Amino acid sequence: MSSVTLRELTKKYDGNDAYSLDSVSLDVAHGEFICLVGPSGCGKTTALRMIAGLESVTSGDIEIGDRVVNDLAPRDRDIALVFQSYALYPHMTVSENMSFGLKLRKVPKDEIKKAVIDAARILDLEQYLDRKPGQLSGGQRQRVALGRAIVRNPSAFLMDEPLSNLDAKLRVQTRAEIARLHHRLGATMIYVTHDQVEAMTMADRIAVINLGKLEQVGSPRDLYDRPANQFVGGFIGSPSMNFVPMHVESVDDGLRLVSDGGDMDVALGGVESSVIRRAGVSEVVMGVRPEHIDHVPRSGGGLQMRASVDVIEFLGNDEHVHLTSGDHVLVAIVDARTPLTIGDSLTLSASIEAIHLFHPETGAALK
Repeated sequence: MSSVTLRELTKKYDGNDAYSLDSVSLDVAHGEFICLVGPSGCGKTTALRMIAGLESVTSGDIEIGDRVVNDLAPRDRDIALVFQSYALYPHMTVSENMSFGLKLRKVPKDEIKKAVIDAARILDLEQYLDRKPGQLSGGQRQRVALGRAIVRNPSAFLMDEPLSNLDAKLRVQTRAEIARLHHRLGATMIYVTHDQVEAMTMADRIAVINLGKLEQVGSPRDLYDRPANQFVGGFIGSPSMNFVPMHVESVDDGLRLVSDGGDMDVALGGVESSVIRRAGVSEVVMGVRPEHIDHVPRSGGGLQMRASVDVIEFLGNDEHVHLTSGDHVLVAIVDARTPLTIGDSLTLSASIEAIHLFHPETGAALK
């Protein structure tokens, strides 16, 4: 396995004014599992296809191991691709599908047989080697596609939304299998998905892309706890972070934030007050995650608000409660045993540690 490095990688298609990928730099360490995430059309698949050699580079460099591979054909880059579609040959058995690429490279038969058996054992496909794809479930077919990549023993695995065609239960199961596969092989993996839950549960690090630009790179915990800007804060986490524009007001012991209509206010501590004063802003965007809103008032600093219940979504252990506070709509997660009905008026709170502050114009986190 090898590292993968992107240096100021840029892609602009003829006839387009905007960049599909704009000066993206990223270091993927040897054996690391990194996810590229972002909304549809953000440039994440373009980046993967450029690494694979399926798209040309407008500017910048791609390094795999110690080689710049910009001008190398895909077959010479020593990478393995796993796509959203399984792309299996329907007339071939599982064993033949997995071994086909090695046969084209004229690898000796005994080496091919060993590689296929080893991959089948890792993926629990040994009993299916003589079956054809039409006799397999969707999850099994995806494992065959993974097996075809594994037998190559490539420098890096590139995966483009490989779970999108699976139902919800199979996605969870196959997600765990891919994570186990990574730990077993110690493989370098670059995984593209629009599903932030996939990224949060599998990746060592996540690279968030929006409109062709790299917004933030970090561990799932880093992106969840310390989003670099409002876009990352809203993209990472489910349900999405709540955002409310707030006015900054002076009080005797520092600053506080007040929403339009006065149904929501945040008593700030000294650290938060200093951050706002350094930023020199009279307005901020407050962010708070649904899971950090408490169904009880609290004393001391932090968020206090009055809200009415609009919608209740029962999810077993939890309920997602859609709330209206003044002109603002928020979501809170509460214990399903909490007795709530539509129209209830609630007093809610959140600790100061749960509050995120963003610049009202740039969206950057205030630090």
